[in-house]
Amino acid sequence: MTAPPVSGSEPRRGVFPVIINLPPGDSLAESLHEALAAKGATLSLDSVRAAIDRGDAGLIDERRAYVHRPVPDEVDIDLPVIVDNERLIIVDKPAGIAATPRGAFVARSVLVQARRRFGDDVVCAHRLDRATAGLMLLIREPAVRGHYQTLFERRRVEKTYQFIAPLRVIPPIYSSRLEQRGATVSEVPGEPNAVTEFRLIEARGEWGRYEARPLTGQMHQIRAHAAALRVPIRGDTLYGSHGGFPERIDLLALGLEFTDPVDGSPVVARSRRTLSFPTD
Repeated sequence: MTAPPVSGSEPRRGVFPVIINLPPGDSLAESLHEALAAKGATLSLDSVRAAIDRGDAGLIDERRAYVHRPVPDEVDIDLPVIVDNERLIIVDKPAGIAATPRGAFVARSVLVQARRRFGDDVVCAHRLDRATAGLMLLIREPAVRGHYQTLFERRRVEKTYQFIAPLRVIPPIYSSRLEQRGATVSEVPGEPNAVTEFRLIEARGEWGRYEARPLTGQMHQIRAHAAALRVPIRGDTLYGSHGGFPERIDLLALGLEFTDPVDGSPVVARSRRTLSFPTD
């Protein structure tokens, strides 16, 4: 390959480039064009050459190249900060915003927006579904990020949620075995691996405001358990009768509490967002 390695693989406005493994070829443009075509891209060879000339693509080493995807300059999202210190940030995510770049949601994600505000070293300690609003913990300092991510893996973070659902008497604790199947989870026979505490906080007409505390960390745990108890979260068509991925649901990650693994201080955060009862 005749083209020399070039710089430019750093993130741009919080978005890291895609790393492409290159097949053998006489030039960077030809190898990169072949690799992109294998991934389904429809760029012409001239377009790939132009991207290289602009610095939007280039060599990392003899076998790898970077490509900066075109990212729309989307309007910045409302991302209130609840806690901010030299190691961590807790933000209050609105519903309808992805936690990390995915598909068409690149700049319109919590991670990219946070990197634009706080620096490219920021990472997510955990995630929230795009349809869910509420608190997310982000880590500023690369040297300590593992300590905070381990908190979630070892279930040392107390998480409190609220949701709006049909009014019904439900047990204070529910457990089942959840198995991931693609983008959803289903209950299956076997030893429970998901446990959730529930509490009715307020009733209004046919609707209730519930509190949920997941004691385990399975994907979509609260959503699946609420549906199993016949109190499907309002708007959650994915686990309701209609199917499909909702833009937003009435589920709020209300509280995060843990002991800071670095200095032992208590961290207590509460969302400023609220859930409203249906008016119709």
